[in-house]
Amino acid sequence: MKWFHALRLGISRHPVKFLVYWFAAYSVIWTLLDSAASVIPSIKVTGALCYSLIVLASLIFALVRAYPPSTVQLKVPGSVTRINVSFGDVFTRDGFVAIPVNEFFDSELGDPVSPHSLHGIVIDRHFGGHPAAFDQLIATELAGVPSTLVERVRGKTNQYPIGTSATVRTNSHKFILFALCKTDIATFKASSTIPHLVQALECLCAKARNVLGGTKLIVPLTGAGLSGLGLPPDKLLQLILLVLANETKKSQFALEIEVVVHPDKYDDIDLGAIQAAWR
Repeated sequence: MKWFHALRLGISRHPVKFLVYWFAAYSVIWTLLDSAASVIPSIKVTGALCYSLIVLASLIFALVRAYPPSTVQLKVPGSVTRINVSFGDVFTRDGFVAIPVNEFFDSELGDPVSPHSLHGIVIDRHFGGHPAAFDQLIATELAGVPSTLVERVRGKTNQYPIGTSATVRTNSHKFILFALCKTDIATFKASSTIPHLVQALECLCAKARNVLGGTKLIVPLTGAGLSGLGLPPDKLLQLILLVLANETKKSQFALEIEVVVHPDKYDDIDLGAIQAAWR
């Protein structure tokens, strides 16, 4: 059962805090009942049943406080922007969805674009796996953007700087594709670095300032997948949040930002701890 796993996870992360909540709740309940019994004779704080109910009530309170949140809201100081962090699927959110891609904006599923990446899912799910329409939209968006011509066995040959962004709209979704990864010409392996991630996110925010128009920006846990960034998920999330907050303080680009983390990272990220750190 997912709720039981989550509860056990929350207790294991903060066992001392769980015991403190339990004892504090027990002390408050006992003090209130004992005080009430001193002025209302009909209240009896005696017997095993009464004691068990007090212990049980305080335990329930501690369990509720220990349950890890699946969504938190963070406030950027000096700004009206709200950043929500939640577990889920970025493709179910309403707004502009940020999608990291390689610096060629490839569209061929397989070696050039892994079908398991967010980039590949966009092409497969929203363009039926056929790249022609995708390529046309990208070509229109990137017309005039400087690029370098690179010979490759497969895939596109125009290489764009890290951070280059393009807006793509389908019937049901709006995407901002931004170049995050470098691609090995021989093996097609995409990879990124922390400086590339920061640069790519800064460019994403710059693009968002021009296209959002009040729409929410949806950002995945960028760098946690095939790009091989190497950061633990919780540290990666903190880095993304810091860049988004810093860009917001430079110049606001969205009223609401949602960072969406895939549920398979639930055990690795403590949203309660992140929210406490931001306070």
